[in-house]
Amino acid sequence: MKLTKASRKYYGDKVWEFNLPAGHSCPYACKCLTIADRQTGKQTSGQQRTFRCYAASAERFPVVRGSRWANFESLKEMKSEKEMYEAIFQMFTGKETAVRIHGSGDFFNQRYFNAWVLICQLMPEVEFWAFTKSIPYWVNCEYSIPSNFTLTASRGGSHDHLIDKHQLKNCEVFLTSKDAVASGLAIDTDDTLARKPKCNFALVDNFEKKS
Repeated sequence: MKLTKASRKYYGDKVWEFNLPAGHSCPYACKCLTIADRQTGKQTSGQQRTFRCYAASAERFPVVRGSRWANFESLKEMKSEKEMYEAIFQMFTGKETAVRIHGSGDFFNQRYFNAWVLICQLMPEVEFWAFTKSIPYWVNCEYSIPSNFTLTASRGGSHDHLIDKHQLKNCEVFLTSKDAVASGLAIDTDDTLARKPKCNFALVDNFEKKS
């Protein structure tokens, strides 16, 4: 298991990511569900998909698939929250100051979600943030989330009803920039808004067709 340097530009910050295979680790995904075959990288879509998961597209590369699956397989073998926490903690070297949990993938069970919450609680000097459709796991720990861990509920999953019920920070993906602007929500292009607490926003589909 390992953290990787983010390949995207986060306005000058050095950002690290922890990634899992897209779709395979996303139990509540619906509208974005895209899965890359572990061996070939060939992508298939869920029946409710309305836009393609951008993270899955990177899994056409064997090295990317290998890294994400190594993380996932290691975690799935662990039977306790404590075991997961200890394995995640060992990835940190002390130089990480900003970590996006899951540039690809999601919290795939409650034990795993809890392990990350504990990591964030015990590393208050590090900024953590994540997008998630695993809303039930978040709700179960709603009052344990530390201030250095910013979660954004990503609409388009099977439990969207919990977002409004619990008034969770959230975002919505729009197929075009025009639709995003019409929503009245601020548009996040570089995770600036994802890293701010209590800030709802829009995202534009990475595969937007340009006219």
